[in-house]
Order: sequence, then C-alpha cells, then structure tokens
Amino acid sequence: MKLEKDKWFLCKQKKKGRKIEYRIFLFPPAGGDVSTYLHWEDLLPDFVEVCFIKLPGRGMRISESAIDNLDELTEKLLVEIEKYIDLPFVFFGHSMGGLVAYGLAQKMQERNMKLPKKLIISSIKAPSYMNKFTESLTDDNSDKLYKKSDQEFLSRVEKLGGIPQILLDSKEFLELILPVFKSDMKLCETYNPANAKVLDIPFEIFGGNKDEIVNKEELNGWKEFTNRGCSVTIFPGNHFYFLNSPTTLLFQISNIFHDLYFKIE
Repeated sequence: MKLEKDKWFLCKQKKKGRKIEYRIFLFPPAGGDVSTYLHWEDLLPDFVEVCFIKLPGRGMRISESAIDNLDELTEKLLVEIEKYIDLPFVFFGHSMGGLVAYGLAQKMQERNMKLPKKLIISSIKAPSYMNKFTESLTDDNSDKLYKKSDQEFLSRVEKLGGIPQILLDSKEFLELILPVFKSDMKLCETYNPANAKVLDIPFEIFGGNKDEIVNKEELNGWKEFTNRGCSVTIFPGNHFYFLNSPTTLLFQISNIFHDLYFKIE
C-alpha cells in the first residue's frame, strides 16, 4: 500500500507498485473525517488511488478552526488540489461532502481547470431544494439546527444515525466534535443555491430509501445541474446507508471506474 502525507489529502494505493490510472477524492460528511471511508481502497480497483480530503478541525487538524462557508472552503481546496489532478479523477462526496464536491467542481469549471470524469454525490439535496435543508432537520425551517443548544443538536443528529453510540456516550469525544459538527451544519444551512451552475460533468447520484433528510425527488433534482447525463441509484438504508456495509456501494463505484478505464461512457 502506498501512503503519502499532505495537510489536505491522505492518498492510499491498494497495491504498492501498481500503475495508477485514476484518483478518487473522498469528501467527508458533516462532522466526519477520513475514518468515514476507512479501508475503502481495499475494495476499489488496483489502478485507483484513493485520496481522502482532510478538512480543518478534525483528525490531525483538530487544533484548527473548521470552515463554515462553502465558498471559502472550496477556494482553499481549489489551490491545494491542483497538484493532484495530473491523472484523470473522480469526486465522491456524502451528505455535506457531496455539496463540497459539487462546489469545488463548479469552481474548477469556472477557472477552466481539468474537471472530474464523474461527480458522485450521495445523500444531499440538489441545490434547487437546499432552501429546505433545515426543514428536513428541524420543525421550523427558520430555526437553524446549527444554532440549537448542544443537547438539542445532538438529539437530532443521533436520530439520523452515523455516529456510533459508544462515541455519543463519550463526553470527551462530544466536546471535540460538536463545534466542528455545528460548523459543518452551518455550511449546509447557509448555502446559497442561487450560485449553483450547470456543470459539464456526468453525475452519479446515490441515496438511501429510508433517508429522512433527502428524498428521491430531491436527488433527481441534480439532473438539472449537469449537461452530461445523470444517473440516480437508491440503496436500502437511511441517510448513512453504506456505513455498516459499504460493499454494495463500492461495487457500484468500482464499476464506474471500470467503465472509465475501458472507455465505456
């Protein structure tokens, strides 16, 4: 396994010495870090290098302040990612990560940079529905979740799943993760959909059939934001449909890479 260190990226290769043909950049969900996609490289093709996005405020960057504005975050990523796009690449982002991946791809298109071969977006509303994001999380669309008390915030997040109970029971962990989680939620809840643009990238949209935050109509809404085609796949499960068993999802992503590798688009 190949392992490289970088402030913003952690890149892994399944088999040392295997020629890398593609990279996949994995954008974490709100409150998440590289551990969300732990060992995914083991289930992806040998010719794919997995690059985890390391955001400020978590993991080895726990001492840094999280960034709660999409435009600011994607501007920083735009500079940092340039040295990693020498090979064809794909973006995958789950929940908030999907919004960040889309926002970064939009900026890359606006700056005439090399674009992802595919944009894989999981469990996040299309921009045209993001004005209802808070409504999916609270009883009042004007009452932002990131402004709630710690207790109210955690109560809602716990119902959504995605955080193991052993961690929810750890006061030390919660003290560390809460500010980051709230910052990430602010990024989503303050996103301005008026800035969204149609991209010259094919989309793959994934979601769970029991997701309480995002429904199929809101996933299908992504079709309005690409002129290169959009496929929507619904998996069994909730908002974090892949968390306990990512095999089915990674089989689907592997097929995407095999299609790209053999030029079947």
